[in-house]
Amino acid sequence: MDWVGGAVGGFFVFVSTVAMLVLLAWASRRVMGAPVGWVRAALVSLVAITGASGALTGGLRAAGWADDDGVLAVDPWVALVAIVLVFAWAFVLGLCVLLVLEVLVPTGTVPTPWRAVRRLRQGRRETRRYAQVMTIALRHGLGGAFGRTRRADGTTTSRTDVRRLAVGLRDTLSDAGVTFVKFGQTLSTRRDLLPDAVTTTLATLQSDVPPAPPDQVADAVAEALARPVDEVFAAFDPVPLASASVGQVHAARLLDGREVVVKVQRPGAREQVAVDLAILGRLARRLERDTAWGRSLGVVALADGFAASLREELDYSVEAENTRALRAGLDVVTHDGASSGPLVVVPEVVDGPSGPTLLVLERLHGTPVGQAQALLAGLDAGSRRELADRLLRAALDQLLVAGTFHADLHPGNVLVLSDGGLGLLDMGSVGRLGEPERIALGSLLLAIDGDDAIAATDALLELLDPPAGLDARRLEREVGQLVLRFRAGAGAGAAFAGLVRLVTAAGVAVPPQVAAAFRTFAALEGTLDLLSPGYDLVAAARDEGRPLLSRLVTPEAVRRKVTQQLMGFAPELERLPRRVTRIVSDLEQGRFTVAVRAFSDPADRAFLSGLVQQVIMTLVAVGAVVGAVVLLVADGGPMLAPELPLFTVLGAALGFVGTVLAVRVLVLALRGTSRDRW
Repeated sequence: MDWVGGAVGGFFVFVSTVAMLVLLAWASRRVMGAPVGWVRAALVSLVAITGASGALTGGLRAAGWADDDGVLAVDPWVALVAIVLVFAWAFVLGLCVLLVLEVLVPTGTVPTPWRAVRRLRQGRRETRRYAQVMTIALRHGLGGAFGRTRRADGTTTSRTDVRRLAVGLRDTLSDAGVTFVKFGQTLSTRRDLLPDAVTTTLATLQSDVPPAPPDQVADAVAEALARPVDEVFAAFDPVPLASASVGQVHAARLLDGREVVVKVQRPGAREQVAVDLAILGRLARRLERDTAWGRSLGVVALADGFAASLREELDYSVEAENTRALRAGLDVVTHDGASSGPLVVVPEVVDGPSGPTLLVLERLHGTPVGQAQALLAGLDAGSRRELADRLLRAALDQLLVAGTFHADLHPGNVLVLSDGGLGLLDMGSVGRLGEPERIALGSLLLAIDGDDAIAATDALLELLDPPAGLDARRLEREVGQLVLRFRAGAGAGAAFAGLVRLVTAAGVAVPPQVAAAFRTFAALEGTLDLLSPGYDLVAAARDEGRPLLSRLVTPEAVRRKVTQQLMGFAPELERLPRRVTRIVSDLEQGRFTVAVRAFSDPADRAFLSGLVQQVIMTLVAVGAVVGAVVLLVADGGPMLAPELPLFTVLGAALGFVGTVLAVRVLVLALRGTSRDRW
């Protein structure tokens, strides 16, 4: 039975110790007022308890208050006071250790063991992939692009060097895989940031992705449907119509006989994209840290924006929503105000089987513009120009009237349909402009058409985010020169790229949706040129855009806008005469006063309250510590026990309170200066 009693006693000690650790860890987190990790707080508490227990046992024996067998030689209440003070100061020392740890190594920077194991496995994969990408870059001569050094003579890079760098970058991205190819294709549209030689070279990047094996595709479709494929599709072609980095497209037929296309996400695409995006982020951070050109281009922001876009592309439900939004604005009004029907066709989304990894769309029979040169060659010049006019009119209607626009109208995303019409594909990249942005964009086009640099500058500033201290006169002069380029027949892509370069050089931030609208014109220009060689986008935009812009400022539209605003102001307008009468009466009788409520904002009150609390807590902490020091060094006074003055006990207790308050004040101060670390 002795072993049973010993086991029960050991279990009781274990439970008591765990309870004490949890209590101390909870008290530490509450006193510090910071999200200290539970594991860290428990470990520090364990060390504090162990140290306090050893110090207490040795101290009692050294003072003669207990013998070697642990029998007390003093009053138990005196021993209890000593025990409480020792553990209280151990608690204070633990708080100080936690404070130092939080300053040096904040909670969350050191992963938990299970998270560390998971990161280790992922890190090994990322490291291998990172080494592979760096090897490819070095093989194509990009080693110097990652260096910290500058040219010794301070000269700038020559055009030959830029072209060589562009070719090396293109080949590196091409060999590095599909994610990097898509990043290069994205960079090729950023003529506002990169030299023309680089963007032109990157525009030749093509993603040659072999299709996934048919059995893997069938499994992926069945998994996305959560049921067998033949329960949804009467026929499913295992040979894809197109294959891309993230997904591939297959022809199919529904049970009701409708012909559809099925866009299915490639097996393992999410995992591969996650690894590649992590590598891309590491490369971007290294380039921005080590190179001047990386900092000037803001490659980290570029990589982050691309990563966000690609992660959104992995969710096909977003593309389905974009497709529905574009279909909702298809009907276009003609010059005389009648509905002409849709100028382009957007496929209908089949809602039932569509989901995050599977998208089922109405099938459009046609040929992409980039592959339709033989078909277009059989049309006369007038028919080809009519196709180009229809595409431009549809794009302008989306930009200026509907507000939801296809942001990637390159030749592969526009179909020449078998009935002679046009269709749009791949609605993964869609932009949205609110009414103020649409009006400002329309005003910009009108100002360019009217050769009005002042109005164009005003419209630009409405579209963009101008900084404080902007030199508006200088920007106005530069916009005037750019307007002349527009009117002189400069390509729309180059002109809009120059416009973005101009405003970014002036320190003006370009919102992403506005930048997408500008890039739409650049992508559209190449497609229109294939439809109708020599097509003048700028001149045609002036002709096609006037009736659309007039719809934004018709008397009926203005009257409706004013009516809506007046409806909101109606209650205030009804009270206005009475309020004016009261003000005039108070002025006549000398009773007019203005009442100002200080700190009426809750945030201001909270700031002031926190500041007062911190000051009071600081004063109390300083007073307690000073009082403790005075009591501890004081001679004489009553004795609680032999060699234990009352002043010493009071000084230790007061010092405990002062130190705890001081730790709290330091925590508040550190949280105020570095909130991102707490």
